[in-house]
Amino acid sequence: MALRLQLSPPALRTLDRCPAPVRQKLQGELAELAAGLPLEGPLLPEEVGLVVLGSGFRVHYLLEQEHRLLRLTDVMAPTSH
Repeated sequence: MALRLQLSPPALRTLDRCPAPVRQKLQGELAELAAGLPLEGPLLPEEVGLVVLGSGFRVHYLLEQEHRLLRLTDVMAPTSH
């Protein structure tokens, strides 16, 4: 069973501020994140995590396995040097 992806308002604002090519790449990486999360073994009520995507964006998430829902609570753009 696939995960449903839900973005919080702060995550949506980050996506909205990105230029179209960056947003498309980020959306692809978020889809890969959802597809790659382990859903085997005992289901935990909730799992909180942080992952840094290949593009450098940092994603905080809450995985609600019993509902097969991945909530993206915050997406932060990479810091520029």
